Amino acid sequence: MKLKTKLVLLVFFILAVSMGACAAFSIARLKEYSLSVQVESEREKLRIAGRAFRQVGTREDFENMGEIARDAYLKYQFGRCYQSGYALIKDGVCIANQTDYEIVNLDGLKGEYMVQELGKKHILLLRRALEYPDGFEVLAARDISDSWELLERQAGLYLTVFGGVSLAAAVIFALCLGRALKSLEELRQAAAAISCGELGSKVKVRGRDEIAQVGEAFNRMSEQVEEQVENLELLLGALAHEMKTPVTSIMGYSESLLSVRLSERQKKQALQNIHSAGVRMEQMSAKLLALVGMYENEAIRREELSLRDLLEQVREETRALPAARDVTLRVELQEDMRILGDRELLCSLFVNLVHNGCKASEPGGEVLVSARGRTVTVEDKGCGIPEKDLPHVTEAFYMADKSRSRSEGGSGLGLALGQRIVQLHGGTMEIESKVGEGTRVSVTFP
Repeated sequence: MKLKTKLVLLVFFILAVSMGACAAFSIARLKEYSLSVQVESEREKLRIAGRAFRQVGTREDFENMGEIARDAYLKYQFGRCYQSGYALIKDGVCIANQTDYEIVNLDGLKGEYMVQELGKKHILLLRRALEYPDGFEVLAARDISDSWELLERQAGLYLTVFGGVSLAAAVIFALCLGRALKSLEELRQAAAAISCGELGSKVKVRGRDEIAQVGEAFNRMSEQVEEQVENLELLLGALAHEMKTPVTSIMGYSESLLSVRLSERQKKQALQNIHSAGVRMEQMSAKLLALVGMYENEAIRREELSLRDLLEQVREETRALPAARDVTLRVELQEDMRILGDRELLCSLFVNLVHNGCKASEPGGEVLVSARGRTVTVEDKGCGIPEKDLPHVTEAFYMADKSRSRSEGGSGLGLALGQRIVQLHGGTMEIESKVGEGTRVSVTFP
């Protein structure tokens, strides 16, 4: 059963029950009111007839009469004062009956009045004791079938009206719900399209309600999925391209070793080239695995770190490279700062930035690592990065100067890894560079 059908049936059921309860309450109240009017009318008639009956003699007169004479006299006067529809009761026994019914079992009348069903008739029975003589009561028996039938017809009308209102409300609800669920159907179709490979599928957002917010979230998700797939395609394409060079080199030199008579010096050079290509492939695969692992695992091990100790560790791990390239590494720290982060990842980040600065610097140059506030800056005076390449340098396998990067053993993954490390720490990384003037990379912690 579809969601729309379930909701419509549920709403119809709730409306029907609610309307039925309202109808039952209204009918009960109407019956109670109608009966109270009938009872009050009979009470008034009994009061009027009772005043007339009290004029037929005093208490002393009745007390001076014998029982037979008194009963006969009361029957006579009862017939004069009370018209049809009344009966005179003495000690629970009817002694004068002016109703159309046989009076039996008066003990069944527990209260002042009741409504008794006789076939299809409804009879209102109401009794009242006489003030004197003692032991006498007047019983009124009035046929209220017409009023009762009218109430039953009104009850049927109420049920019909309430049922019609419930049905109309359910139909209106179904129409409104169908309009509201149209967006959900579009979401389902778009999700099905994405599952079939149409990653750019989106839904049309209408209004600002919760369903519209779900639609907006779905569109953002679709864009991110499409972007991730595009990045993956670019990553795989770049990986295939980058792997082609070392693989071609390995195949070429190994084929020469197998097919061509080479001197020992040439053999050694070929083996060195094969080894270099293998090392480059190993470094590239290690960095690629690290990058993929960071995207799959959002959790990092955070601990409170001293920035001074962290940068000192970076200085120790990069000591060999600046010396080998005749580049000076200078670290400036105005005051120590405590940060929350993963020591190994942050150390890897700054080591990579220092390596990049050293590789970009000319012999005799300088790489400066400074910290001010919550920002750490790595700055060099090297060749710089062209402005058109700056937006892309954090993309995997992107190299502004491919020939220089390859000659330096680069893979184009360092800044992509660094960017991801900074994101995992909730910080930002800003890269400023000018060709011929150098590059400044600023990492700001939250």
